[in-house]
Amino acid sequence: MNSSTSLLFIFATIIVALAIVDAQCTSTAEYCWSCSNSTTNANTTYKQNLNTLLASLSSNNQTDYGFLNLSLGTGTNKVNVIAFCRGDLAQDQCRSCYGEANIILSQKCSNHYQAIIWALGCTVRYSIIITMFGIEEDKPVRLLASPNSASNPEYFKLVLNPLLETLTQNASSGDSMKKFAAGHAFVPAGSETNQTIFATTQCSPDLDEQNCSECLEDSIKDIPTCCEGTNGGRVLKPSCTLRYEKGIFYDPSADSLINISIATPPPTATPSPTATKGIGDFSFANLLFRTSKNDTQF
Repeated sequence: MNSSTSLLFIFATIIVALAIVDAQCTSTAEYCWSCSNSTTNANTTYKQNLNTLLASLSSNNQTDYGFLNLSLGTGTNKVNVIAFCRGDLAQDQCRSCYGEANIILSQKCSNHYQAIIWALGCTVRYSIIITMFGIEEDKPVRLLASPNSASNPEYFKLVLNPLLETLTQNASSGDSMKKFAAGHAFVPAGSETNQTIFATTQCSPDLDEQNCSECLEDSIKDIPTCCEGTNGGRVLKPSCTLRYEKGIFYDPSADSLINISIATPPPTATPSPTATKGIGDFSFANLLFRTSKNDTQF
């Protein structure tokens, strides 16, 4: 078996072996991660290259826009890392998130050939795969829903979808360093106090406009699977993420008002007197990078 054939065999084995080896990610998790089943050992050149790259994330002087595309090594020892921060974060916040991500990946995915972590402020992934740059990747995916029901869910849905679609257009038209959009829209609530939906959409900046748009559009289609009728949710993929909540969770300077005009929705059935509502609140405004006992795998 020649060297190129051997290399392709190793890559194929790793792809086939990818599987979630950790527990379910919860709606209140500050960090969610996934590790491949394929592992190396601490003394390999690959592992040493990985440690070097991950350690460099928080000190890299190219994080002005929160996007890093790094590689180190050759052949089966080559490590590729793609990392991007939420588009509203300052440089020091971005570096802090990268530092926390490095710690968690080192603890939870030690010696794995491939892994990804989604933090509230950044996404970091690494792989032995030859090319990650510019490739849309939609697996693994994590769908997280708020435990709270939306008031007047029919109105909520009629506003949520066009809000996310508008933010998808805004994010996908970003440049090669940042593809991020944030905004809010008001939900008419009949005789009740109006609701507000705050949302963000983001792609890994190495994606082109079309792939970014497709990734986010597919993520919007995933919402009914997890989050129908709730007032908050997150869709997490390697190449893109979206999030919406009833309260603002990003820097107000990144906010914009998205005007959504909706028609009156059809009447909904009166809920049963025995129906129960979820408790808790899907809000992470004050939880950016803290590592805690609530850190949850997925």
